[in-house]
Amino acid sequence: MPQSPPQPETIARLFDAVYPSFAMLAGMELDLFTPLEDGPLTGEQLADAIGVQAIKLKPLLYALVVAGLLTVEDELFSNTAEADHYLVRGRPAYLGGLQDLTSSNWNRMLRAAENVRAGGPQAKLDYHAPSQDEMVALFRGLYPGAVADAHKLMKHFDFSTFDSLLDVGGGSGALAIAIAQANPHLRATVLELPSVAPITRRFIDEANISDRVAFFASDAIHDSLRGSYDVVVARHVTQVLSEKDSRALLSNLATVLKPGGMIHLVGWILDDSRMSPENIVGYNLVLLTAYQDGQAYTEQEYHEWLAEAGFAAFERVVLPDGASILTAHKPE
Repeated sequence: MPQSPPQPETIARLFDAVYPSFAMLAGMELDLFTPLEDGPLTGEQLADAIGVQAIKLKPLLYALVVAGLLTVEDELFSNTAEADHYLVRGRPAYLGGLQDLTSSNWNRMLRAAENVRAGGPQAKLDYHAPSQDEMVALFRGLYPGAVADAHKLMKHFDFSTFDSLLDVGGGSGALAIAIAQANPHLRATVLELPSVAPITRRFIDEANISDRVAFFASDAIHDSLRGSYDVVVARHVTQVLSEKDSRALLSNLATVLKPGGMIHLVGWILDDSRMSPENIVGYNLVLLTAYQDGQAYTEQEYHEWLAEAGFAAFERVVLPDGASILTAHKPE
C-alpha cells in the first residue's frame, strides 16, 4: 500500500513564523506601547493617542496580544511587563531605536537569494551613508544591548584585577562605560573609526565619565595601535570582516595587549558543525547580505587565528541569546 505523502507542516510553520515579528515592528514604528505606560486603553483611545483609525489599528493590537507583547481584558489593552520595560519611549532600556536597523535587516534578508547568485552583498550596509543624527539614534538603540553584554562579561570574568581596557569598535562606548562604572579603578579606551569617534565622544560626555573613559580614532586593522592594555574586548567586530582582515585585526590587537592579558571576542560564533546556535545560523544570512566579506565564523577558525596571533588558553561561553564570549590569553 503506497505511503501517504508528507504534510507540509514545516513549510507552513515557517511561512507563518514571520507574522508576530512584523506585528512587533509595526507596533514599534507606531510607538503604540508608549501611551500604554500609564495604564490600559481601549482600541479607540489608543488610536486617538497615536493618530490613526481604530478600525485599522485593532487587528494589529490583537496580533500583538498573540505575539505576547500586549494583553487584553474587557477590550482594554495593556503592555506586558517586557514591552513596558523595553518598548516604552523614554525608558532607560528602550529598544525602539532598533526598529530602523531591524527593518533594514529584514529587507536585506528578502534579497538573500540575489546575494548568493551575485556572489556579494546586494544590500550592503554603509555606515558612511547615514547622517550623524541617524547614527546617534542607531547607537542609542544599540546601547542597552551593549550594556547588557558588559554585565554578561563581568558575570563570567573578574575585571577587578585589571587597570586598563581597550574596547575595539565600541561604537557608543556603552560597554566600556558600563565596565568602568562597575570598576572605579579601571581606565578604559574606546577605539573607533574616525567617522564614528565624534559620536563615541558624545556618549562618553553624556555619561560624565570622560575622566576614566577615553577614545581615539584609528583603523584597528591597518593602523599601528598605541597604548598598552590589561584586557581587550572586541564586540561584534570580526563577524563583519573577511578572514584576512580578522587575522590582521587579532595580530594587531596582540601588540597592545600586555603579557598575561586577556582578549574577549563577543559576538556571533558558530559551533564547528556550522548548524548551531540556530539563531546565529539564521542571522548569518543578514551578515552575508550586509557586508562584503562578513559572516559568522566557527570556534575552530577563531582558535586558529588567535593561535597565529600568539594567544593561548581558549575558553568559550555560549550565552542564552546564542552569542558567545570567546576568551584567550597572551602568554607571560
